[in-house]
Amino acid sequence: MYWLALIGGIIGIIEAVIGLIIGSWLGIIGSILALTIALIIIFATLKPDAPIPFSGLVLLILGILLLIFGSWIGGILVIIAGIIGLVTKE
Repeated sequence: MYWLALIGGIIGIIEAVIGLIIGSWLGIIGSILALTIALIIIFATLKPDAPIPFSGLVLLILGILLLIFGSWIGGILVIIAGIIGLVTKE
């Protein structure tokens, strides 16, 4: 769960930066929000329970938000990590 969320956050940052480079004005706003959410995911994985709790439910919510704001691959990976966290009760 930890590694999947970390990889999803990194891919989310890459997708958000690409969206910033080639996006329109509306796409830039979504990319900035996706970049912020991806950074929150990475901070949650690097320091568990310090800024935000590292749990399956939090990862599931952040993954859905990341998916909505334009980071498809990163969002799906974080959603899978959240589902794994909910099933295993880690």
